[in-house]
Amino acid sequence: MYLFTTTGLTFIGLVLYLNRAVWRKTYCSIIFEYPGVDFEARQFEFGMELFETPTVRLSLYDKETTIVEIAQERTRSKTEPNRTDLEDPFIIYDLGDAVCKDKQWKESLPQVQIFFAVKSNPDPVFLRLMIGLGKGFDCASRKEIETVLDLGASPDRIIFAHPYKQESHLRFAREKGVRLMTFDTEEELHKVKRVYPEARLVLRVVFDDATCGLEMGVKFGCRNSEVRPLMELAKDLGLGIYGVCFHIGSQAGNPRVFREAIRYTRPIIDEGRRLGLDMKLLDIGGGFPGRLYPEEPFGKFAEAVREALEENFPPSSGVSVIAEPGTFYTRSAGYLVANVMAKRIYKPRGNKDTYHNANGSTDKAIWMYYLNVGVFNAFNGPLAQLVSTFFEVPEPLHPKDSGEKQQLKPSCLWGPTCHPHDVIFEKCMMPEMESGDFVMFHDMGGYITSCASGFNGYEVPPTSYIAPKESRPLLERIFSA
Repeated sequence: MYLFTTTGLTFIGLVLYLNRAVWRKTYCSIIFEYPGVDFEARQFEFGMELFETPTVRLSLYDKETTIVEIAQERTRSKTEPNRTDLEDPFIIYDLGDAVCKDKQWKESLPQVQIFFAVKSNPDPVFLRLMIGLGKGFDCASRKEIETVLDLGASPDRIIFAHPYKQESHLRFAREKGVRLMTFDTEEELHKVKRVYPEARLVLRVVFDDATCGLEMGVKFGCRNSEVRPLMELAKDLGLGIYGVCFHIGSQAGNPRVFREAIRYTRPIIDEGRRLGLDMKLLDIGGGFPGRLYPEEPFGKFAEAVREALEENFPPSSGVSVIAEPGTFYTRSAGYLVANVMAKRIYKPRGNKDTYHNANGSTDKAIWMYYLNVGVFNAFNGPLAQLVSTFFEVPEPLHPKDSGEKQQLKPSCLWGPTCHPHDVIFEKCMMPEMESGDFVMFHDMGGYITSCASGFNGYEVPPTSYIAPKESRPLLERIFSA
């Protein structure tokens, strides 16, 4: 049997199905293939199925176990001394999770079409799944457009969602028939007039959520005072503005902001129509929660969007609505397993860095752990500055027996490189671990491999895609085409 990985077949069978009710419960099994290892003897006693097409190879299981047991089996080293990769990090990625998210969206917001944000996970396996589920794509560059077109996406199901486009990328979009695209400045209008006058333009406006992890308004979007002049210029240039878009920010925390942003766009569309512009589209962007257990559940966001659309854009308005979610589909599907390369107990000078334990005593020591994943090969890009809020402290895969070592210690989790800022959690509380132990990070499916690099020789962890047995008919339809 096989398991598809984005960097090769590092191990052959690893499959789980995430039960949406209890995240720790899964259906899965695992075996490995390495020289000198008797895999057949290592297979679990329950059955398994192979799913293989020219575009994907993975295994399907139907027996119940936990995600922790899957990762533990992958990291057992004493039974396979000939293997050299046992300490390497890896990502487990559940396609079934994304399918569940899609069902949730369609049940909650059936009137809002999805244009998946490619940057969240540009791997061909995941993009094929999105195409098979009937999704469109939010692309920001020639490369992203080219990738989804090569996989079979239709040009009319792509929005070139970057307000500032390199001219050669704009020419490529024209060549391929990708007409829908965003803008927010006079300069961009003149560029489009020169290069792609047939484009269907979407005016991006500013409407930020102050509670989100990454605000967009400083970099993208026009202010209210700029809206009418831009629409008038577009009309004078003979360009067509097809709609309005906004993005309240990544990982938004306040569902009400969507309601306010949607309400804000209605007068803009009305004004454009009065100017003679054929405005028929509202793009509400992304920012929807992707964690398995977000602080504000997706249902609250869906309710806010649904109520705002009913109030401002009922079917009689003639306005179609799309969204550009990324992490909503990807984040909770991924699990990152890492190894503790080294351990150091650091005692700072003075009292500046003292910690107070739950029993009231003061502990000046800091348990420092050096992992083989860090801000470069797994927590890279804008997320490196948001680790403490965007990610959760990992779970030890092989917890010690109850006793002193299970007490939480003031800890620091370093990445593997020589860079002094390669720190994942500068201060956190964890049970004491030893060199060679493994930890698992949850909610690691979005913006991990797409932002990562192999700096200092520590490569991006390979991704192993998995799926539930019940998904075979869907997989056959999507990956056998």
